[in-house]
Amino acid sequence: MIAHLQGKLLSKEPICILDVGGIGYELHVPEKDAIELRVGDPDVSFHTFLYVREDRLTLFGFLRREERELFTRLIEVSGIGPKIALGMFGAHTGDRLVAAIKRGEVAFLKSLPGLGKKTAERLVMELGGKLEDFIEAPQEAAPSDDMREEVILALTSLGMTRLSAERAIEKINWKSQDSQDVEKMVREALKYAGSL
Repeated sequence: MIAHLQGKLLSKEPICILDVGGIGYELHVPEKDAIELRVGDPDVSFHTFLYVREDRLTLFGFLRREERELFTRLIEVSGIGPKIALGMFGAHTGDRLVAAIKRGEVAFLKSLPGLGKKTAERLVMELGGKLEDFIEAPQEAAPSDDMREEVILALTSLGMTRLSAERAIEKINWKSQDSQDVEKMVREALKYAGSL
């Protein structure tokens, strides 16, 4: 098993290639991790997972060890393969995903790429009580699923992609007194749109 790799990043699009002692490893990494990477960086470190099928070997890389561990749990759930599991990390941290699974936030989970309602419910049912070893980051007041979805729909109707909208609302201060006002939350999210 290849659990860790460190070396020079040769490429990150369309796939990461990491040079380790003259050998180039292809790594599939979450979109949010790829954004942080700089091609040419001589000292990039990945926590890795080797996915073995009878017809291929695929190496997945994560910048954070906890997210590699969560990835291995996700792919144990029926209906969630490595491609879907990797996509779940596209715009969200492992902390956010763990919180959603523990709290049974089906509406949030089914909004992730590749997850339908039944798979989201199965994920909560199968993993909801099995993630005690994952320590959640302190969460600020979280919006209700309905409120969150209303803000996302408003942002996408203004031309944002769903992924950008989801990233923007993660930055909103949901503890403010305006947190139940969709219009004000949309305006707040738009402040972050240019930095995404």
